[in-house]
Amino acid sequence: MALSRLGRCGLSLRHLGAAGFRRPLCARHGGSLSSFPGLDFEPSTTVTPPLPRKHGAASAAAASKQTGSSEHGGEATTAAAPNSDGPPEARLKQDLDRQLQLSMGHPWVYDDEVENISELSGFAAGTVVSLVSSSGSPMGVGVLNRQASIVIRRLEGLDKASEVTQELLRARLRRAFAAREARCEGAEKAFYGRAVNGEQDGLPGIFVDRFGKSAVAIFESLGSVKLEFLVQEELTRWIGKLQQLTIHRMTSKKEKWAQDGSEFTTSIVRGENSRVRVEERNSCSFDIDVHQGLMGHWNYGLEEVRQELAELLAQNGTVLDAWSHVGQWGIRCAKAGAAEVVLLEDSLALAQLCRDNASLNRVSEQCTVLHRGDVLEELRSMATGGIRFNCVSLNIRVRFERYFKQRRGQFGRWFKPSLKGYETTVYMGAMITGRGGYLVVSFLLPITSEYWALNLVQGGLERASRAGSLVHYSTSVQESSALASSTMEDVWSHVVVCVRLH
Repeated sequence: MALSRLGRCGLSLRHLGAAGFRRPLCARHGGSLSSFPGLDFEPSTTVTPPLPRKHGAASAAAASKQTGSSEHGGEATTAAAPNSDGPPEARLKQDLDRQLQLSMGHPWVYDDEVENISELSGFAAGTVVSLVSSSGSPMGVGVLNRQASIVIRRLEGLDKASEVTQELLRARLRRAFAAREARCEGAEKAFYGRAVNGEQDGLPGIFVDRFGKSAVAIFESLGSVKLEFLVQEELTRWIGKLQQLTIHRMTSKKEKWAQDGSEFTTSIVRGENSRVRVEERNSCSFDIDVHQGLMGHWNYGLEEVRQELAELLAQNGTVLDAWSHVGQWGIRCAKAGAAEVVLLEDSLALAQLCRDNASLNRVSEQCTVLHRGDVLEELRSMATGGIRFNCVSLNIRVRFERYFKQRRGQFGRWFKPSLKGYETTVYMGAMITGRGGYLVVSFLLPITSEYWALNLVQGGLERASRAGSLVHYSTSVQESSALASSTMEDVWSHVVVCVRLH
């Protein structure tokens, strides 16, 4: 059976709970960590400026050396002496709850963990700072944004007074590109996938996705934005003439994900067409529109998981793809043999992309695109009308909301992804899934709380008086999008759960 490949088990969801289903934290290190140049620095310093990082365990020993590393192409560099002309110093508080994580290399330092935070207020975002423990021991360097929740993004492999140079950043970009390209060596098509993954590659806040001869760069911090031109230059060197290059830049001074995407600006800096094409190994192709911002962006890690599931689950019967994005789940099912596919989307622009992608993949006759202002209400209407599907996919759209207790985090102070309505959505999905059918749900959850997905699915099935068996459960953390450190327990990741209903 094809499903055996996915690790199907016969456990009833009535007995699923947190215990026994937590996966080991996936913290693979793909490529080495690095830093970025060109950030704002005090006029008196000789450093070229900035980059964020994941701190290594032994980065304090070479402060006084004048040797060139491989990252600098073998050229000798001179470490700046810690004096009044050097970079500003950030000192950690005593007895921090996360002291062990920071000592082991967690790449983020939060604002409430810095003792002398008030002394850093006069420095611009992107300023390189030295990080020391409460006892004064050096803990590397990082890039500052005094107004953000993540006040310092650490730079891997650099000592307290190390120089941050253009050549250092260039070497790390090239190493990241080479590592990704080596994984697809021998492939007939050009590389499609994540080319730079922020802290994993020593380039905190910088993410680059390649789409053949096109690329999309995302700068999630104000400091990383200043490296835009170097990233463009290295992408051109790697790919050649770019058909299209899009930049998504963080503009919120506090780096809060609180404005439904408006905290980022989007610019097409190469090419004229706003559409970028994704080509998958199964001969499916999808156009995305970069003007849809991060909401419409392609998540390679998540889609790799969903692609395998779609090919195995929907070889016949009827399929519903709710919050269909650009139609990728439903169109894959149609090409795998599904008799009828309904693509349900609440964004008019994305619904149009669904229609165009169905035509692009020559499955228009099998696909029906529905644009509705409220997807959940449409699911409720389907349940009331007795409509049933053999496979239902719920790719629930992520919404960020204000939480008073969210003092710090990946998405800024006071804000995090909302889980409101997830259980109700699972309940409605279960109501329209036929006996023996499959319900597939995607969540965005903290990496250490992945099991919440099982709890939410269990609660939704109980409300619908349905039982099911777990077929598939995984996160979107892949080799090319791994965590920079095994201590990053505060990172959020997509989780995919598939159950077969009885």
